[in-house]
Amino acid sequence: MSADAIVEWERDGVRIRRAVPADLSALKDLGTKTFMDTFGGLYDPKDLDAYLSEGHSREYYDELMSDDECAVWVADGSDGRLCGYCAAGPCGLPVDNMPLNSGELYRLYLDAAQHGTGLSRAFMDIVIAWLEKRFEHLYVGVYSENPRAQKLYQRYGFEKVQDYIFMVGEHPDPEWIMKRGHLKT
Repeated sequence: MSADAIVEWERDGVRIRRAVPADLSALKDLGTKTFMDTFGGLYDPKDLDAYLSEGHSREYYDELMSDDECAVWVADGSDGRLCGYCAAGPCGLPVDNMPLNSGELYRLYLDAAQHGTGLSRAFMDIVIAWLEKRFEHLYVGVYSENPRAQKLYQRYGFEKVQDYIFMVGEHPDPEWIMKRGHLKT
């Protein structure tokens, strides 16, 4: 963990903090691993490689971390390795008639060992507070066959508003766009 990193949450030796440039390699590796663990079996290797080479590259995460309108958080595990991450910023989803000043939860992924530990809720509390300070409308895109993530987002007041297609290489994934209503957790 960077000496100047501000810990935003801590429990049982796991800490959430803002990502720093020194995290880029570990973030790329964790992003690739968690995507593969969650969705890797759904795609042809060619499509998966094409997506991962762009969507989980060092350059992708560096660009997010360098953008003043975006934020990336990481969780350091008790062993010192990254075990989760979350990213947010201006909405880039294909929302029909998207209102001005819309933000998006881009990603929230955990190492499988962290499922059920409260880490995803901790990330959500942090990212929702950050988004609400900057944006009037909040969105998230989620795979249509990922009920675990959908349930988490629903607990935070997100509701499905539209279907869309997310491309993984040349493979079209059916996804939902969810918008946060006025509910508070």
